[in-house]
Amino acid sequence: MVNLVEAGQSLLHAILKLAGLRQQTIMIEPGTVMSFWAPKKTNSKHIKEKPAVILVHGFAADGIMTWLFQFGTLTSKYSVYIPDLLFFGGSTTNSNDRSPNFQAECLIKALDELGVEECTVVGFSYGGMVAFKMAEARPEIDEGFVVSDHDCDD
Repeated sequence: MVNLVEAGQSLLHAILKLAGLRQQTIMIEPGTVMSFWAPKKTNSKHIKEKPAVILVHGFAADGIMTWLFQFGTLTSKYSVYIPDLLFFGGSTTNSNDRSPNFQAECLIKALDELGVEECTVVGFSYGGMVAFKMAEARPEIDEGFVVSDHDCDD
């Protein structure tokens, strides 16, 4: 029997790799790691020639499932970074802090590790709150940010 979820994940990961992204795990501090899909060549001159865009997901799913239909179009003009916030995907922490501030601090530290000095942050739902906290904590990193949400009421 074929596990369609696993087969779909493998196909999606292959598409991400074809788009020039690779999965990385960044240690923020002991006990805290963030999983990212990021350009294959971080910290390089080529990547810095393209503006960086950070796509931050909400509560519904991890980064890739939230931004499944956007990343392919964006990678031609932008260095796209898709993190999994803590407690989603491969991102974990031993910390008791569950606040958007903590998420933002960890995300900023991970972006520093990846060599991102300036970026546009696009946040969906809860990711939008994290984007606001990033802008408060480190205004010089945000070239701009976009916050989006979907209201299910018609």
